[in-house]
Amino acid sequence: MDTHRKEGAALTAEVHASVPELPRKTALWLSIGLIPHLAVVFALGAIVQLTFSNTLRNTGFALDNKFIILDDPRLREANRTNLRLVFQEDYWWPKAVSGLYRPLTTLSYMFNYAVLGNGTNSTGYHWFNFSLHWLNAVLVYFMALVLMENLWHALFTAALFATHPIVTESVSNIIGRADLFATAAIVGGLLCYAKSTTMNGWRKVPWLAALMVVTTVGEFCKESAVVVLGVMALYDFTYRMQRRHPNWFANLIANFSEFTIKGYVALIPPFAGLWYVRSLVFEKLRPPELPFVDNPLVGWDFWTARMTAIKVIGKYLWLLLWPQTLSCDYSYNQIPMVNWHFSTWEDLKALVALISVITVILVTIRNHHRNKPLFFFMLFFFGTFLPTSNLIVIIGSIMAERFMYLPSIGFAGCVVIAVYAVSQRIIPQLSISARARLISPPVLSCSALSLIVLAYGVRAFIRNFDWDNDIALWSADVKVCPNSFKTHKSLAYALYERDQQKTPPDFPDIDRIIEEGEKTRAVMEDKPLPPLYRTGIVYLHLGAYYRIKGDVIAQRALDAGRPWYQKSAEALNAAIQPDRAFNDDNRKKELARGHTLDQIPDIGNQEIYWNLGLAYIRTGQYQNALKAYLYMRHLAPTNPDAYLSIASVYVVDGKTEDAAISLLQALLLDGNRQEALRLLLDLYRQIDREGCAVAPNQPQLKLNADCPLVHNHICSAYSGLVQVFLDAKQVALAQQSKQVALKTYNCAAEQFQKLLPDSTTTTSPGK
Repeated sequence: MDTHRKEGAALTAEVHASVPELPRKTALWLSIGLIPHLAVVFALGAIVQLTFSNTLRNTGFALDNKFIILDDPRLREANRTNLRLVFQEDYWWPKAVSGLYRPLTTLSYMFNYAVLGNGTNSTGYHWFNFSLHWLNAVLVYFMALVLMENLWHALFTAALFATHPIVTESVSNIIGRADLFATAAIVGGLLCYAKSTTMNGWRKVPWLAALMVVTTVGEFCKESAVVVLGVMALYDFTYRMQRRHPNWFANLIANFSEFTIKGYVALIPPFAGLWYVRSLVFEKLRPPELPFVDNPLVGWDFWTARMTAIKVIGKYLWLLLWPQTLSCDYSYNQIPMVNWHFSTWEDLKALVALISVITVILVTIRNHHRNKPLFFFMLFFFGTFLPTSNLIVIIGSIMAERFMYLPSIGFAGCVVIAVYAVSQRIIPQLSISARARLISPPVLSCSALSLIVLAYGVRAFIRNFDWDNDIALWSADVKVCPNSFKTHKSLAYALYERDQQKTPPDFPDIDRIIEEGEKTRAVMEDKPLPPLYRTGIVYLHLGAYYRIKGDVIAQRALDAGRPWYQKSAEALNAAIQPDRAFNDDNRKKELARGHTLDQIPDIGNQEIYWNLGLAYIRTGQYQNALKAYLYMRHLAPTNPDAYLSIASVYVVDGKTEDAAISLLQALLLDGNRQEALRLLLDLYRQIDREGCAVAPNQPQLKLNADCPLVHNHICSAYSGLVQVFLDAKQVALAQQSKQVALKTYNCAAEQFQKLLPDSTTTTSPGK
């Protein structure tokens, strides 16, 4: 046994002696001087400027920019309260809980909106994105220079990345800024790490510290910046592996142990910090939404979902090669699930994609030692795409072109390598002089790549016009993705918004709006789906459009609008089932997180019930309207519109005192609701027999809280609010209302004590 050990040790020593360690790289790239680098930087700036010049104006806020920028109250003013909200809430706050945490990206919107004063003018936001994309193109140039050690190769890699039409969703679309930040952090972090590998001892520390800072900023802009660790590992595996052990696995462990100690350890603080902060933030919030219609893969078995995801990879590869048709949306049912019978071309695309991916992977492996830059760029593409590929975990979208922003760097590098390789093979076959054979390959390569850059730039320039506004965007994308429910839904809503902004809103496009809305419903109902997989907003919008059509017709003939009101009620009732299913699903998720039923408020889309109430009122079904408004109030107990709507039903039903109490509740929630005050004063003129309800000798009409009738109504209003808040699991609001009623208006304590004893906790059970 000892003899074998000695022989093994001797063999190991012989291996180390016969395979010398690779010399340390002392410079990232060949020394070519500052002037060429500056020339490339400005050349890339000119290329980006020409490609995206038609976005550098006030184009409006298309797609989700309205919700994330215009409808985010945190951005209005750069103060301490808003800064705290930025770091304590979801990226989509207050509209939804998405599970995304990107506070620094939100701060950049605040910088545009409040600090620079851009507000609702999109020009400044576009310039910000333009600058970031230019920066990324420059960073890609330097990264490619590290990998290829050739200025022209690096320049064309950066130029192809900068102009590829698939990146327009991240550059022209303002909220694509998160992708720009993450890419800058990943590529910049790799450069910092690569530079640290050329240093010894304490000279490494500044570069590793820069890596730590860049990664921290990047991951708080977009979570995908954590991919920097994988990119660093790929760089090490491709360029820095040394022979430390005869066994390949042991050699791998030995190398990466050293890489971890001397470099990767710098990523522990930013990774741990992100995990800790995200845990604190999302522990307080309800579970994030993952709608089936946005990513149908959530509703299928593991292998069908993954095979469909592979088919989507094939679609990405084709878009990278031939970006003729682009779309910002590929929702249900634009990409059908794979049928394992493979009886249609759509199903066979999955097999073609699978074969293509396997082929590319085999080519990648084959070039590990033959062509290290090609190996790196190929694995860079797949590695940076993997988190959004739906192969590991199902994410919020089945396909999105913005997911290709970072991976397209790998694609660009492969194209450059391929073009130069083809040129070197073609030229020797031509009957030309030896001198020409030396000159021609670079000239042919540069010419071919210049034409590709030009073609990509022109296509991207044309695509930019689609991002001018929602109507332009969805009109273009509905042609590319006619089977997506969202393209039709969004086009209908964009037309609706344009008509609504007219004074007065006469809705000349209502027929086209309804047509697109009905196409949306047709896509949704093409196949039977469980209620949870449907989305109530489809039926909500269609119900609202039907009601508007009824109102337009009723202006000419009063009874002619009734059929449209009935259609509106039917559509809105269809929205209730998926809305309640969503509430049930949220309750199950909250119970799984350890919450109890008394801590879980009901959630839903209050707009469904508000519109349903209007449809019922138009058809004279007042009790049904009241039920709809009461549930709206249950979902949104602090929304004064719910109380105003309830009061309108009570007035029609002759319940004036109930109407007065409901109007008072609206005013107690929002004292600026003048329409509620006017209606309330009209009611008191009818029921105030003592004539004391209106305060005397006031410059403006004002209620007299000392009037017995008004005082009793105020106490009843607060008592009702306490009950509503308790039913909605908003204990803190109920307690606050009780205290105001007792201390400010001296209401009788008994009626509140039964509802909310003094021992009741004042902590809100959750958001």
